[in-house]
Amino acid sequence: MTLQPQQLDVEFIIEWHTPWHVGSGLGSATVDRQLRRRSCGRRTERSPFVPGSHIKGVLRHRCEELAAAFGDSNIVSPHLTEERPSRALLDQFRPLAECTSLVERLFGNRFQGECLFVEDAIPMAPAAVRAAVQSRTAIDRATGTARHATLFSTEVAAPDGYKLQGRLAGRHPPGVLTQVQDDDGFPYEYALLLASLLSIDRLGADKSTGLGLCTVSIPNGTVRWNDQANYPLQQALKSLHEPEWLEMLSLLREGYKS
Repeated sequence: MTLQPQQLDVEFIIEWHTPWHVGSGLGSATVDRQLRRRSCGRRTERSPFVPGSHIKGVLRHRCEELAAAFGDSNIVSPHLTEERPSRALLDQFRPLAECTSLVERLFGNRFQGECLFVEDAIPMAPAAVRAAVQSRTAIDRATGTARHATLFSTEVAAPDGYKLQGRLAGRHPPGVLTQVQDDDGFPYEYALLLASLLSIDRLGADKSTGLGLCTVSIPNGTVRWNDQANYPLQQALKSLHEPEWLEMLSLLREGYKS
């Protein structure tokens, strides 16, 4: 087990391929659902952006899907959907190094706190975004016709040339993440995180209607891992090519206990 705390810093870019909408929760006389905007740097206008909380939620869901694809059955929802927490959630209420859920170890839990932090994705360049208004109505599933009084309008951002840049940071105590060697092996959980980030292809609301199609990329193909400022992305994802990835991770963690 490594005694070194683990740190990961990743800069990423979101490039849009279709119009997208992240709502402000506000409306106006002409638009029912407005784009969420914020001031970015020294610019005077307020620009559409994607909150870090939204990206983090989508990222966790992708991590859970990818972990399940590798055969992980310890997928625990962090949300309380009932009055009492689930048995699985209670079972993971322990120090992160003892958690059996690799997603819990990666994101953190209620016992030890968060370990992954995602900043808002804001515009890369000062170019003004083109906004448009799309009108829609709800369809009655029984009749297949428009429901009465359900016409609404949504403000969307045009995809052309409007890229966002964001950043995520992982800060993990010693012994939480899983490595092949004490200090040289890139953590398995970080590999899962990077693969999940690059697999995100839709963000925002109304994804089922075609909004929010995007590509997430990592500039220069490198990340900052501990004291290595330009760690190659290809090397970071290397462990995922192992045919028995989850089994190897489990064996390594069993070795930590001995």
